[in-house]
Amino acid sequence: MRENFNSFKYWEYITSENQTIRGHMFMQKPPTDKCLYFHTLIFNKNMGVNSIWGYVPNANSLLGYVQYSFLQEAFYKWIYGKEKLITKVPFLTVEKIIKDGEKLKKINKETAIKMKKDYEKLRKMWDMPVNKIELEVKKFIKDFNYNWTGDNKQFLYLKLFKTPEELGEFVISSSLITSTEKELEDKIGTSLDEWRNICKNGTKDILKGEKFRKILLKRLTEVF
Repeated sequence: MRENFNSFKYWEYITSENQTIRGHMFMQKPPTDKCLYFHTLIFNKNMGVNSIWGYVPNANSLLGYVQYSFLQEAFYKWIYGKEKLITKVPFLTVEKIIKDGEKLKKINKETAIKMKKDYEKLRKMWDMPVNKIELEVKKFIKDFNYNWTGDNKQFLYLKLFKTPEELGEFVISSSLITSTEKELEDKIGTSLDEWRNICKNGTKDILKGEKFRKILLKRLTEVF
Protein backbone atom coordinates (compact mmCIF):
# COMPACT_ATOMS: atom_id res chain seq x y z
CA MET A 1 0.00 0.00 0.00
CA ARG A 2 1.39 3.38 -1.03
CA GLU A 3 2.31 5.71 1.80
CA ASN A 4 -0.47 8.16 2.53
CA PHE A 5 0.19 9.45 6.01
CA ASN A 6 -2.97 11.59 6.01
CA SER A 7 -5.32 8.61 5.86
CA PHE A 8 -7.02 6.53 8.55
CA LYS A 9 -7.06 3.58 6.14
CA TYR A 10 -3.30 3.77 5.73
CA TRP A 11 -2.68 3.64 9.48
CA GLU A 12 -5.25 0.88 9.90
CA TYR A 13 -3.43 -1.11 7.21
CA ILE A 14 0.10 -0.54 8.50
CA THR A 15 -0.89 -1.36 12.09
CA SER A 16 -2.61 -4.55 10.98
CA GLU A 17 0.23 -5.60 8.67
CA ASN A 18 3.07 -5.01 11.09
CA GLN A 19 1.47 -6.55 14.18
CA THR A 20 3.95 -4.63 16.30
CA ILE A 21 4.01 -1.82 18.83
CA ARG A 22 2.48 1.22 17.17
CA GLY A 23 5.45 3.51 17.74
CA HIS A 24 7.79 0.94 16.20
CA MET A 25 6.07 0.60 12.83
CA PHE A 26 8.84 2.36 10.88
CA MET A 27 11.79 0.88 12.74
CA GLN A 28 12.65 -2.12 10.56
CA LYS A 29 15.85 -0.30 9.56
CA PRO A 30 18.32 1.99 11.39
CA PRO A 31 17.47 5.72 11.38
CA THR A 32 18.52 8.17 8.69
CA ASP A 33 19.40 11.85 9.00
CA LYS A 34 15.81 12.72 8.00
CA CYS A 35 14.17 10.80 10.85
CA LEU A 36 12.41 12.37 13.82
CA TYR A 37 12.39 10.75 17.25
CA PHE A 38 9.84 10.61 20.02
CA HIS A 39 8.91 9.30 23.45
CA THR A 40 5.30 8.60 24.40
CA LEU A 41 3.75 7.66 27.73
CA ILE A 42 0.23 6.40 28.31
CA PHE A 43 -0.36 5.81 32.00
CA ASN A 44 -3.39 4.29 33.61
CA LYS A 45 -3.54 2.97 37.15
CA ASN A 46 -5.09 -0.31 35.99
CA MET A 47 -2.67 -0.91 33.12
CA GLY A 48 0.51 0.74 34.37
CA VAL A 49 2.85 2.70 32.11
CA ASN A 50 3.06 2.15 28.37
CA SER A 51 6.40 3.76 27.47
CA ILE A 52 7.50 3.88 23.83
CA TRP A 53 10.67 5.29 22.29
CA GLY A 54 10.72 5.39 18.52
CA TYR A 55 11.39 7.20 15.27
CA VAL A 56 9.59 7.95 12.03
CA PRO A 57 11.04 8.75 8.59
CA ASN A 58 9.92 12.38 8.26
CA ALA A 59 7.61 15.16 9.47
CA ASN A 60 4.55 13.94 7.55
CA SER A 61 4.81 10.48 9.07
CA LEU A 62 5.20 12.07 12.51
CA LEU A 63 2.01 14.09 12.04
CA GLY A 64 0.15 11.04 10.77
CA TYR A 65 1.39 8.88 13.63
CA VAL A 66 0.31 11.37 16.29
CA GLN A 67 -3.07 12.08 14.66
CA TYR A 68 -4.16 8.63 13.55
CA SER A 69 -2.27 6.20 15.77
CA PHE A 70 -1.10 7.75 19.05
CA LEU A 71 -4.30 9.73 19.69
CA GLN A 72 -6.39 6.70 18.78
CA GLU A 73 -4.64 4.56 21.38
CA ALA A 74 -4.23 7.29 24.00
CA PHE A 75 -7.84 8.49 23.94
CA TYR A 76 -9.28 4.97 23.81
CA LYS A 77 -7.26 3.98 26.87
CA TRP A 78 -8.14 7.24 28.63
CA ILE A 79 -11.85 6.56 28.08
CA TYR A 80 -12.00 2.83 28.86
CA GLY A 81 -8.81 2.07 30.79
CA LYS A 82 -10.32 3.04 34.12
CA GLU A 83 -12.69 0.08 33.93
CA LYS A 84 -10.78 -2.70 32.20
CA LEU A 85 -7.41 -3.93 31.05
CA ILE A 86 -7.00 -3.02 27.38
CA THR A 87 -4.77 -5.32 25.34
CA LYS A 88 -5.92 -4.20 21.90
CA VAL A 89 -7.28 -0.92 20.55
CA PRO A 90 -10.03 -1.43 17.95
CA PHE A 91 -9.72 0.06 14.45
CA LEU A 92 -11.99 3.02 15.06
CA THR A 93 -11.38 6.62 14.02
CA VAL A 94 -10.52 9.06 16.77
CA GLU A 95 -13.80 10.86 16.09
CA LYS A 96 -15.74 7.62 16.58
CA ILE A 97 -13.86 6.80 19.80
CA ILE A 98 -14.69 10.22 21.24
CA LYS A 99 -18.31 10.07 20.10
CA ASP A 100 -18.87 6.61 21.58
CA GLY A 101 -17.14 7.55 24.83
CA GLU A 102 -19.42 10.54 25.29
CA LYS A 103 -22.52 8.60 24.24
CA LEU A 104 -21.78 5.85 26.76
CA LYS A 105 -21.08 8.50 29.40
CA LYS A 106 -17.50 7.31 29.88
CA ILE A 107 -16.33 10.90 29.48
CA ASN A 108 -18.10 14.19 30.04
CA LYS A 109 -18.78 16.84 27.40
CA GLU A 110 -15.80 18.95 28.49
CA THR A 111 -13.35 16.07 28.00
CA ALA A 112 -14.90 15.18 24.64
CA ILE A 113 -14.51 18.79 23.45
CA LYS A 114 -10.87 18.81 24.57
CA MET A 115 -10.19 15.61 22.63
CA LYS A 116 -11.91 16.93 19.52
CA LYS A 117 -9.87 20.14 19.65
CA ASP A 118 -6.62 18.20 19.77
CA TYR A 119 -7.62 16.09 16.80
CA GLU A 120 -8.75 19.15 14.85
CA LYS A 121 -5.46 20.96 15.50
CA LEU A 122 -3.57 18.08 13.94
CA ARG A 123 -5.99 17.74 11.04
CA LYS A 124 -5.46 21.37 10.05
CA MET A 125 -1.68 20.94 9.92
CA TRP A 126 -1.97 19.02 6.66
CA ASP A 127 -2.76 22.32 4.92
CA MET A 128 0.59 23.75 6.00
CA PRO A 129 3.87 23.64 4.03
CA VAL A 130 5.79 20.50 4.94
CA ASN A 131 8.70 22.54 6.32
CA LYS A 132 6.41 24.00 9.02
CA ILE A 133 4.85 20.74 10.20
CA GLU A 134 7.62 19.73 12.59
CA LEU A 135 7.49 23.06 14.41
CA GLU A 136 3.69 22.98 14.63
CA VAL A 137 3.70 19.43 15.99
CA LYS A 138 6.20 20.57 18.61
CA LYS A 139 3.84 23.40 19.65
CA PHE A 140 0.95 20.95 19.73
CA ILE A 141 2.88 18.60 22.02
CA LYS A 142 3.55 21.36 24.53
CA ASP A 143 -0.17 22.12 24.83
CA PHE A 144 -1.09 18.43 24.74
CA ASN A 145 1.13 17.57 27.71
CA TYR A 146 -0.35 20.44 29.69
CA ASN A 147 -3.94 19.41 28.87
CA TRP A 148 -3.47 15.72 29.69
CA THR A 149 -1.20 15.93 32.71
CA GLY A 150 -4.01 14.11 34.50
CA ASP A 151 -3.43 12.82 38.03
CA ASN A 152 -2.09 9.78 39.87
CA LYS A 153 -4.68 7.63 38.05
CA GLN A 154 -3.92 8.50 34.45
CA PHE A 155 -1.96 10.86 32.21
CA LEU A 156 -0.71 11.21 28.61
CA TYR A 157 2.66 12.52 27.48
CA LEU A 158 4.61 13.14 24.27
CA LYS A 159 8.13 14.40 23.62
CA LEU A 160 9.84 15.07 20.29
CA PHE A 161 13.56 14.94 19.49
CA LYS A 162 15.36 16.21 16.39
CA THR A 163 18.34 13.82 16.59
CA PRO A 164 19.43 10.57 18.26
CA GLU A 165 21.81 12.66 20.39
CA GLU A 166 18.92 14.72 21.79
CA LEU A 167 17.04 11.54 22.63
CA GLY A 168 20.13 9.96 24.16
CA GLU A 169 20.87 12.90 26.44
CA PHE A 170 17.24 13.04 27.56
CA VAL A 171 17.36 9.33 28.44
CA ILE A 172 20.39 9.99 30.63
CA SER A 173 19.20 13.18 32.32
CA SER A 174 15.67 11.92 33.03
CA SER A 175 16.81 8.50 34.23
CA LEU A 176 19.49 9.72 36.60
CA ILE A 177 16.84 11.58 38.60
CA THR A 178 15.66 8.26 40.03
CA SER A 179 18.38 5.76 39.00
CA THR A 180 22.15 5.44 39.39
CA GLU A 181 24.48 5.36 36.38
CA LYS A 182 25.02 1.64 36.94
CA GLU A 183 21.28 0.96 36.98
CA LEU A 184 20.81 2.91 33.75
CA GLU A 185 23.72 1.13 32.08
CA ASP A 186 22.20 -2.21 33.06
CA LYS A 187 18.89 -1.16 31.52
CA ILE A 188 20.31 -0.04 28.19
CA GLY A 189 22.98 -2.75 28.08
CA THR A 190 25.95 -0.46 27.50
CA SER A 191 28.08 2.16 29.26
CA LEU A 192 26.90 5.77 29.12
CA ASP A 193 29.98 6.74 27.10
CA GLU A 194 29.17 4.06 24.54
CA TRP A 195 25.49 5.07 24.55
CA ARG A 196 26.49 8.65 23.73
CA ASN A 197 28.74 7.36 20.94
CA ILE A 198 25.95 5.20 19.54
CA CYS A 199 23.56 8.17 19.51
CA LYS A 200 26.14 10.55 18.01
CA ASN A 201 26.83 8.20 15.10
CA GLY A 202 23.43 6.53 14.81
CA THR A 203 22.65 8.03 11.41
CA LYS A 204 26.21 7.86 10.03
CA ASP A 205 27.43 4.39 10.96
CA ILE A 206 25.21 1.43 10.03
CA LEU A 207 26.43 -0.69 12.97
CA LYS A 208 25.86 2.13 15.47
CA GLY A 209 22.47 2.76 13.91
CA GLU A 210 21.52 -0.87 14.31
CA LYS A 211 22.58 -0.82 17.99
CA PHE A 212 20.55 2.34 18.51
CA ARG A 213 17.51 0.73 16.87
CA LYS A 214 17.74 -2.40 19.01
CA ILE A 215 18.11 -0.45 22.25
CA LEU A 216 15.00 1.59 21.46
CA LEU A 217 13.05 -1.52 20.51
CA LYS A 218 14.08 -3.80 23.35
CA ARG A 219 15.55 -1.89 26.27
CA LEU A 220 14.27 1.66 26.58
CA THR A 221 10.81 0.57 27.66
CA GLU A 222 12.49 0.14 31.05
CA VAL A 223 13.40 3.83 31.06
CA PHE A 224 10.64 6.33 31.71
